[in-house]
Amino acid sequence: MKNMKWALMLAVALPAFGFAQQNYTLQGTVGKLNKPAKAYLRLNYEGKERIDSVEMKNGTFEFKGSIPSPMEAHLRIIHDNAPFDPAKPPKQDIFGFLIEGTTIKFVSADSIKNAKISGSPLNAENDKVTALLKPIYDQYEVLNTEYKSKSLADQQDPIFIKSLEDRAQLIQQATIDAKMDYVAKNPKSYMALMAFNSTLPPDFNAIKAEEVFLKLDPSLQNSILGQDLAKRIALVKKTSEGVEAQDFTQPDTDGKPVKLSDYRGKYVLIDFWASWCAPCRRENPNLVKSYAKYQKDGFEILGVSMDKAADKAKWLKAIQDDGLTWKQVGDLKGWENEAGVMYDVKAIPMNFLVDPNGKIIAKELRGSKLDEKLAEIFGK
Repeated sequence: MKNMKWALMLAVALPAFGFAQQNYTLQGTVGKLNKPAKAYLRLNYEGKERIDSVEMKNGTFEFKGSIPSPMEAHLRIIHDNAPFDPAKPPKQDIFGFLIEGTTIKFVSADSIKNAKISGSPLNAENDKVTALLKPIYDQYEVLNTEYKSKSLADQQDPIFIKSLEDRAQLIQQATIDAKMDYVAKNPKSYMALMAFNSTLPPDFNAIKAEEVFLKLDPSLQNSILGQDLAKRIALVKKTSEGVEAQDFTQPDTDGKPVKLSDYRGKYVLIDFWASWCAPCRRENPNLVKSYAKYQKDGFEILGVSMDKAADKAKWLKAIQDDGLTWKQVGDLKGWENEAGVMYDVKAIPMNFLVDPNGKIIAKELRGSKLDEKLAEIFGK
């Protein structure tokens, strides 16, 4: 490991805005570029990528259009029409910014990535918030500098690495705290929406997130990003601890239908896995151990395969090889498995522990965590 990279959760800042259709004009000057140089504008919303392009004339370009709400956008300049050479790929000349319903100007002497932007309150506010967060982000560089200053032996020392990871987590938490403080104080600011969105990891507390989201101004909730975030919260909420597990029916290895609700009255672990998934196969011995220990107390496992139909034989062989004696089901649609989609399974192994009343009480119980949870439940 030559370099240690810390993930930065960057936020952008936007003031409150009405979200009727907004007309924009982008005017740029980049040196004295002319044909064949071209400028490209890329937007991505409502599940579609939208790309527009214009030829450069005396270093200038202009785009006009409309958007349903402020959003992220990218400008790219292709400086010539030389054929692509993989041995000498061209340098990327890209500028990311926030587009809004106004006239925004970009000026640079050589490339769009070095452009100065004006005429945009959103981007001006973004610069202010970036400057506000910079002292926190700079702490990551302190860690990187410390890491690079160590000998190779020290860099590989688990105790040293753990200390860096612990400090990085504190920096990450400080970043989240700063953003959430802004959210609480600026519920009408588009920044609040974007900052809040940037603090949510893939698996977050959807119930608490919904509470924060509903305190934001309705105009923010109805923006493109707001609608996307509302859908994301609703999806995660469906599999949050404390909610009723969604029922589903899948065929078992003999083609007979099995319902999750068939397990009412017992603790059941819904285990999403696949024969080709190495981490799943490594986890199976832990499941075998826990099942043997707690089945007589009322614990069951329902395995749900994320295999495809073409791999059915491999699935059946994996069940046999790994000694999985509990019920196995699967519609053999791979990642499109209907139960997997219902439970928003994006990675495996993934599991959900459901209580006798049909409520999710825990998830992602891997390694010793499952045995510890079952010991807590059954008092062993």
